[in-house]
Amino acid sequence: MASRTTEGPLRFLQEGDLREPGKVLVAGAFGTAILAALLVEPPGTNLILWALLFVPAIAVGYLYREKGIVAATVLGIAYLGVTAGRAYPLNPSIFLPFVAMVALASLASTVGYSTRELIHYRETMERAPGGAFLLSREDGTIVDVNRDFAELLGYARRDLQNLPLSKIWPYADDRERFFAQAQPGAGNVVIETRFLGRDGRIRWLVLWGRCLEDVVVTCRVSEITRYKEAESALNAERRRLFSILDTLPAYVTLQGEDHTIRFANRAFRETFGDPEGGRCYEVQRGSRRPCNPCKGGMVFTLRSPQQWEWDHTNGKTYEVHAYPFTDTDGAPLMLQLGIDITQRVQAEEALKGFAGNLQAKNRELEMLRSQLSVVNQELDALVRERTADVEKLLAQKDEFISQLGHDLKTPLTPLVALMPRVIEREQNPDLRRLLEIVGHNVTYMKELVQKTLQLARMNSLYIELDLEPLDLKTELDNTLRNYAVLFKTKAVALNNNIPPGTTVRADRVLLGEVFNNLIANAVKYLEGEKGTITIDAAREQEVVVVSVRDTGIGMTREQLEKAFAEFYKADASRHDLDSPGLGLTICRRIVERHGGRIWAESAGERRGSTIIFTLEAVDAA
Repeated sequence: MASRTTEGPLRFLQEGDLREPGKVLVAGAFGTAILAALLVEPPGTNLILWALLFVPAIAVGYLYREKGIVAATVLGIAYLGVTAGRAYPLNPSIFLPFVAMVALASLASTVGYSTRELIHYRETMERAPGGAFLLSREDGTIVDVNRDFAELLGYARRDLQNLPLSKIWPYADDRERFFAQAQPGAGNVVIETRFLGRDGRIRWLVLWGRCLEDVVVTCRVSEITRYKEAESALNAERRRLFSILDTLPAYVTLQGEDHTIRFANRAFRETFGDPEGGRCYEVQRGSRRPCNPCKGGMVFTLRSPQQWEWDHTNGKTYEVHAYPFTDTDGAPLMLQLGIDITQRVQAEEALKGFAGNLQAKNRELEMLRSQLSVVNQELDALVRERTADVEKLLAQKDEFISQLGHDLKTPLTPLVALMPRVIEREQNPDLRRLLEIVGHNVTYMKELVQKTLQLARMNSLYIELDLEPLDLKTELDNTLRNYAVLFKTKAVALNNNIPPGTTVRADRVLLGEVFNNLIANAVKYLEGEKGTITIDAAREQEVVVVSVRDTGIGMTREQLEKAFAEFYKADASRHDLDSPGLGLTICRRIVERHGGRIWAESAGERRGSTIIFTLEAVDAA
């Protein structure tokens, strides 16, 4: 009967795989204890035997938990059987070792379980991917952490132990929600939250937690910072895209194969109302059936873009562009863009109406063009005739001026040459003074004729300039040689400040004429026959700007405006025979024929004058 009683536990132990090599020693200890019980007299009171029984009972309880308790019970029953067979009468004290063996096995099983759980917890924490830690529910402090979690936040493990959780998890709402869910027996709690690293950087974590033993919460984390940053960037791009789509004047939708509208921008909602997941034909047309044929369906069938026009009951016409689109889950969608072309259609209709009128107008224009062509031919003939008359008159004018100049110069030439000799021989002072007046007038008439002829020549359309690169400083020096004696007589100081190498494109003779006239004009208006004349030049981009400045009587604003008028003299008190008043006019003609500009500047009366002109600049060779 004893064999049948122990058959079940033994089979349980056998099925528990006590035959492993590491466990053979326990079975041997069991056998040794039973053998000793058979040999010891009396077995129930021998303390050595008890030690042989208690040690294997504690070992199997520690190592095998419930199986160990069963094994210790079997050993105790065997011990009772041996003792009962050898002790007469039976003593109740023989049951004490049996009870002690079962109790010691149970206690060892509990201790072993706790020890193994602690070791398993340690190993699990260290192997936890992303990090793990333990919390105290009572005060919210960190009990323990693994290395990965500490390194994730930039701490050492010892820095986090016994640290208040709020130091690394400052978001009170998330903490309260977590602890409210992590109740004893509630199972796993999973939330996404943010932790604060030692460097002040926020890290997004997925936190798995579970309450153990009512006072400890075990937690495991995985970092999702990059995912959250990518999600935030994606959401920002999504909001930006939706904002762009909402600003478009055309409507934009995403539709499924079942005609449901998955997305609609503001233009669509304002025109057709909020679709709220309705079908396109219901929302846009107020119909219960799809269009036949359905142009949008061809997009899904052919997987190619489609285009069509449709008229809405509100009187507007839309041009629709539809494109195949794939959702994030791989489902096929259709992206539809609808443009209001009502005004364009109306304009096209209006244009068709105008087309007939335009053709009639074109025919009228053709007739008018033919008539205008005849008129133009007549005008061309008339213009050619008038142009020939004008050219003939200009030629006659030039010939007249040339002949007049020749006729005037011929009698004046001997008078100019003879008058000085006649004056030298005349002894009568009164008659000599009259002869000097006559001589002065003759000289003035000759100069007037020469200047007039020169001005007429410059006004001619057919004059040709002999343009060549000229050194401006050299040309001015050549002109100044003619004034050396005059400058000494009148105590005139002349400053030639033109930089060497300043080259212009000009006619040498006409350039000398410009300098002659400007210097003579400056000398004429010096007060007291003394003063200073300064000539400067500077290149500005493609031209050379030349200025002739004097310290003479100056000019008013009115005089500046008339300075280049023919026969105008700046000093109204000098209407004598010193000059015909054509010098500046000739200078203007010469400069303009060179393609330049000339103007006068003055700060006012008694403050001198400046004549400025431009010529084409030439790069030095």
